[in-house]
Amino acid sequence: MRTRPLSAVSTSRLRALLDEEARHWLATLRWDYSEVGAAVLSGLQRGSVFGRAMDDGGDALAYGYSIADGSRVVIGGLFTTARLRGQGLEEILLDGLVEDARRDPEAMRVEAQTLFCTGEAADARLVRAGFVSRPRHYVVRDLDAPLAVAPDARMRTVRRDDLPAVAELIWRSHEGSLDARLNSTYATAASTRGFVDTIVLRNGCGRFDPDASRVAETGSGRIAGVLLASRLSNENGHVCQVSVAPDAQGHGLGRAMLLWSMDTFRKAGLSQASLSVTVGNERARELYARLGFVPRRAFAAHAWARPPQRIEAGE
Repeated sequence: MRTRPLSAVSTSRLRALLDEEARHWLATLRWDYSEVGAAVLSGLQRGSVFGRAMDDGGDALAYGYSIADGSRVVIGGLFTTARLRGQGLEEILLDGLVEDARRDPEAMRVEAQTLFCTGEAADARLVRAGFVSRPRHYVVRDLDAPLAVAPDARMRTVRRDDLPAVAELIWRSHEGSLDARLNSTYATAASTRGFVDTIVLRNGCGRFDPDASRVAETGSGRIAGVLLASRLSNENGHVCQVSVAPDAQGHGLGRAMLLWSMDTFRKAGLSQASLSVTVGNERARELYARLGFVPRRAFAAHAWARPPQRIEAGE
């Protein structure tokens, strides 16, 4: 078995592994990962994606990739073909990706989320490497089960001209949290706006679903809550982001938006709703549990900052 730069692996040698990966995550999470595989191949051709792969002289058998985003490197998925899983190949690749990122003098931060990783020891490996980490859950809800009626709330569809205010609300709702310290998506208003545009305008988390997405308004017309939804597959409707302004929390807006979204998914013929939540966010976890969501997969968010910068682990 040999390890090589991902850029040195031909598309034909990588294709079979990417196809297996897409089948794996569709079966495991009901998440159509084929578009991610296509984006990895496209990014390799453009030079925006880099990584490492393992082979035995034939097709790729394991791979991991990273994306450079300004001064941040984001470690993406790690995947090994089924017959070699459990032998630590992902951990070897992960060590290499971390080493590559830290060797880059322009990389001030390295971030990773391990939802799409077949290596069981990856989270522990990142903690050992000095990353600050927080456990998360991918949770799902069977839409065949009865849904409560959404409480009254002033809601409407998300318009393109809402996006600056939506991004501002999401940023403010995360301000000062450990989630924001681990994921620089939420670090500034500008980075959060980029995140919102990626979801809504570029289908960056599955295909954006405008019908299942909502903003909630106050009586004066101010946006007080937002839910951005997508389709991860023909079965799975996903809540990419749900946020309520700090001064509007505790009035049922989050519950109303979630119930609306799930009812829209169900009427469109989908059988499952999904979302991700940080384990320490007890208020959100309790709401999701009351609405029938159950954990499907545990993973973690990780971040490392180049000294003398540091990531504060406390709330």
